[in-house]
Amino acid sequence: MSGKGWLIWFLLSFGSFLVFEISALLRKRDDLTLSFAIWRMEHLRSGEPVWQWNAAHFLFIGVFAVTMLWLFGHFGFGWWR
Repeated sequence: MSGKGWLIWFLLSFGSFLVFEISALLRKRDDLTLSFAIWRMEHLRSGEPVWQWNAAHFLFIGVFAVTMLWLFGHFGFGWWR
């Protein structure tokens, strides 16, 4: 895919995500947001101490952190190309 094709794909994907996310927040429907879905999937509760998490919670957070670090370096600085 060409450089412009990836940019168009990214903008459409991210834009469609933002439309639904912002719409849910404006309608006070927090149960329709991505963060609520992650909290529900991981069975997390607000104010829950970290030491009550299990290995799956830490694995999810670790994979997410590594992915964000990779995206930041790859897109921002052109590393790992």
